[in-house]
Amino acid sequence: MKTTLQFKLSFMFFMVMLISASVSVSLLLLIFSPIMKKNAETQLTEVAASVSALTDLVRDKKADGTYDAAKVVSLVTNSGFNVELLEEDSYEVGENLTDIKDKGYHIEATGIIPKATMVIKVFDSYYHIDNFSNDSLYWIVNFVIILAFVGCIVIGTIITSFVGKTILQPLHDMSRATSEIARGNFTVRVRVPDDMEYGMLANNFNKMAVQLSEIETLRGDFISSVSHEFKTPLASIQGFAKLLQDENLSEEDRREYTQIIIDETSRLTKLSTNILSLTKLENQKTIGKKSKFLLDEQIRKILLVLEPEWSKKNIELEVDLEQTTYIGNEELMAQIWQNIINNAIKFTDENGHIGVKLYHGEQCIVVKISDDGPCIPDEKRKKIFEKFYQGDRSRSTEGNGLGLALVQRVVQLCNGSVWVENTEPTGVCFTVQLPYLIEDM
Repeated sequence: MKTTLQFKLSFMFFMVMLISASVSVSLLLLIFSPIMKKNAETQLTEVAASVSALTDLVRDKKADGTYDAAKVVSLVTNSGFNVELLEEDSYEVGENLTDIKDKGYHIEATGIIPKATMVIKVFDSYYHIDNFSNDSLYWIVNFVIILAFVGCIVIGTIITSFVGKTILQPLHDMSRATSEIARGNFTVRVRVPDDMEYGMLANNFNKMAVQLSEIETLRGDFISSVSHEFKTPLASIQGFAKLLQDENLSEEDRREYTQIIIDETSRLTKLSTNILSLTKLENQKTIGKKSKFLLDEQIRKILLVLEPEWSKKNIELEVDLEQTTYIGNEELMAQIWQNIINNAIKFTDENGHIGVKLYHGEQCIVVKISDDGPCIPDEKRKKIFEKFYQGDRSRSTEGNGLGLALVQRVVQLCNGSVWVENTEPTGVCFTVQLPYLIEDM
């Protein structure tokens, strides 16, 4: 059966108090039991002495002859004592007869809360006297103490129940908020209490809700962007495919429309490949297959592959590459330079300049790729590595906003860093820093 934390807290308090009270009372009784035993025996010894003195007076005729054994006993006892007349042949008399003949009485005390009893002979009668009657102050005090202990435990448990409800209220609020999160409501927030522990928990919960909200927004943007990126080329393919069905279409138009369909299909293929690559990289924690290769030679090959692109715009290249041996995933590293250099070519005007520089820094390998295209505003520069983000300057060019996101992820897996900054008076420069020795080399 499931129980609430409030009930568990109250039950825990009850058990702690009960055990503490039991242990405390037991220790007190064990410590003071000998003292109480001696005190009880002393009381009955004094009663026996008083009985002996009175009986001596009666025998010496110094007291009124109307005094008998019952009268003597009643004079020396009170309501705090329990008095009982015994038969001469009773077990208590027979068991302690020797002691009674020697001293006139027999006293013994038993129990953790000592109960002292006395068998005494008064004239020819035998009496049983003890100090533990129902009216005894000693018994009443013990009863009051026990009742006080029980009352404290019960009242403390009730107070703990109400206080526990207040203390646990932040957890109830957290539980309700968590239920809202589970239903997809990421706008929910919990009040941050003053308590350090609950305050830290509430702060972390609110941060989690904010992060989940941002992830949900990114997910929505991702789906929207992917849908848009796929819809545009598919619409072009569908439109030009319908135009190709026209029997009166000229051969020149047919070739143009066919080329457009091929280009849009290539664009879809590239988009799908980039999405799959980025998804795979985001789930990776380390670089996979590694090999030793020349980083400067790899960049030169990519520049040669892209030669038709920069030659078409008559772009002048300024290449300064130090010989550098690197250990990593050659295929992934190629994506870094291909995407950044391709962007530089794309945004550089005709007869422009592109600079590619590779050198050894004090603590890392540094690659700088610059162009003299338009500068990037600060607010857009902060988002340039986000998935599907495209600034104003790329509206008229082909692209899907995944290239730089791929670059950043690959660099992160290499334990490196990448950033972009504007150059004066115009142009931008991408800087990639790679450690000389990657973590799991």
